[in-house]
Amino acid sequence: MKWDYSARRSRKGRPPTAAALRKLVLRLAGENPRWGHRRIQGELARLGHPIAPSTIWGILNAAGIAPAPRRSGPSWREFLTAQAQGIIAADFFHVDTMLGKRLYAMAFLEHGKITPRKYAHAIY
Repeated sequence: MKWDYSARRSRKGRPPTAAALRKLVLRLAGENPRWGHRRIQGELARLGHPIAPSTIWGILNAAGIAPAPRRSGPSWREFLTAQAQGIIAADFFHVDTMLGKRLYAMAFLEHGKITPRKYAHAIY
């Protein structure tokens, strides 16, 4: 029998991350490939799971998932797609008539309302 109280000693270091939380991290990374470890950490914090970004990075690294590239924001195409309902394009142009007069015109185009026409190429 041992009398050095080794049975009472607690384990050293941090407790391991729960398996359910690891699965959730891998699921979020799989469903959202453009999200990095910081974005996943923010989403998990919103869901009530406090976990450090470095822990998420370790989980992803152990699973062989490469980190998402750092981006400052959405691409131009993503921005236009998301904001199409509120974008209006304007064009100011002039037409010279055969009588020597110049007519000025301004046209507005609401991007959210554009519908492709079947024979649009015939106009050109």
